[in-house]
Amino acid sequence: MMNNFSAENLRQDTHLLRSTLLKLAIPRLLTRVAVVLATVAVWLWLCSTILQRGRTVRYDGFEAFGPQVVDFLVRINPYIWWGVVLILSLCVLGGLRGWLRRSYARGRAATVPLGVVTHLATSLSPEALDVLRWVWEDKEVPITVGMLYATLRQMRTGRVNKMALARAQKAALDRAAEPPPAPLYPQGPAPGAPAGPREPTLFA
Repeated sequence: MMNNFSAENLRQDTHLLRSTLLKLAIPRLLTRVAVVLATVAVWLWLCSTILQRGRTVRYDGFEAFGPQVVDFLVRINPYIWWGVVLILSLCVLGGLRGWLRRSYARGRAATVPLGVVTHLATSLSPEALDVLRWVWEDKEVPITVGMLYATLRQMRTGRVNKMALARAQKAALDRAAEPPPAPLYPQGPAPGAPAGPREPTLFA
């Protein structure tokens, strides 16, 4: 019931969900960190190599276009290679961002092992389990990491109280839809009442 779910229950449930999600996410987190670090290292090496090679470029082959052209190319030479570095950086950043998005999507779609679900079923409060069941709409598919994230988010936004209020409102509407109780004596007179017209007596 809503009154039995305290802030302490909420704290314990959210802590358990956070720790479970962290354990499930550690392998992917390590992989992402390794990929990002390797990508940054390669990017720095490429940028440094491009800039160093760019300083040694000569435009002697453009002398046929005139000395002004050669002087112009020499002046803008650093900017040319910084432009190449900028283009390379945008490509690397776009590729890394796309890979991270796909990695996050795969992580949220990963199924939760049965042992983890069993541990949660025996450790979470009944109210938190109700929220997990509410998040788990299609019971034909396994519970995923994304569903646990959604459960944690819903717990933090007061889903337990909302569900309790919804149940109370449904009960009130169900009671209003019930037919009125039947009369105590639906047919005939009440017990002890005369069944028909009185016979005339001496007094009336």
